[in-house]
Amino acid sequence: MKRFILTIITIAFAASLFAADKTAEEYITDLNPANDVKVISTAADWLGKKKTEKAIPSLLPLLNDERETVRLAAVMALGNIGKEDAIDGINAKLVGDESASVRYAAAVATVMIASPKSIPAWKEARDKETDPFIRDFLTKMKEKVEK
Repeated sequence: MKRFILTIITIAFAASLFAADKTAEEYITDLNPANDVKVISTAADWLGKKKTEKAIPSLLPLLNDERETVRLAAVMALGNIGKEDAIDGINAKLVGDESASVRYAAAVATVMIASPKSIPAWKEARDKETDPFIRDFLTKMKEKVEK
């Protein structure tokens, strides 16, 4: 058992060292839509956490990827980066994505970016939202703005 735990710790440590060796440019390259979902998601997560603004042009097209996980990763990364350059794409996902998870992440991302351009999107999304949790979240955000 000790050997197993030590092996897991060693693998995790080695993986963290490998990941630390990657540059932002390499992670941006990993955002290629032809890549595996896990590769794209890992890259988007890293770039979002590092607030890598130069990743925005590579993340925006991923908002329209057919894979829900890729769209979700892109929305979350753009929200973490927090630049208004991405707000139109995020607002579009908030209002019209087929996935409730992506719509919810888009709602959170709009709050993180805090752009006045999202206020009309909150109303539009709230009026057509079928998920009660997301609708409640959007109602509360709109109420806060109106105070």
